[in-house]
Amino acid sequence: MLKQFYEDFLATVTLQMPLLLNRKTMKPAIVYDDTMLLTFPLSTPLPIDEVQDLMEDEMELIPLYHHIPTEAVVCGHCCCAYSNPAFGRMFKMNAVTDEKGLVQEVTVTLYESLETMQTDVSLDLTLHLKSGKMVFYREKDEVLLDFI
Repeated sequence: MLKQFYEDFLATVTLQMPLLLNRKTMKPAIVYDDTMLLTFPLSTPLPIDEVQDLMEDEMELIPLYHHIPTEAVVCGHCCCAYSNPAFGRMFKMNAVTDEKGLVQEVTVTLYESLETMQTDVSLDLTLHLKSGKMVFYREKDEVLLDFI
């Protein structure tokens, strides 16, 4: 089933977000038991705000957070968005800035089950809430409601 999600993702979502998800530059997929990790290097590095805007412009995606580990450096700023489970696709996108404050690549996690996705999205948020500063984040209760 995960293979089908992978093929569907490449056939549709990559076409909707070509600046972030370029099939030609995609690294080989890493397959786990019930998830698959895809890495998409960007042809042109982008500031995290632009990456977030591109994610938010895709109506299927729900912004999860924008996290700043420390104001002292521009690296390590990260953002995350996930697909709305109501649309039938199950994936999460993450981006992190480098030492220049630019996003070099976007990672996508594909999920085989809704339960695995809900657990991973919630854990991702919980881990980022523990330190640093949240510019934005979706409340845990709101996240849980997305999966009901």
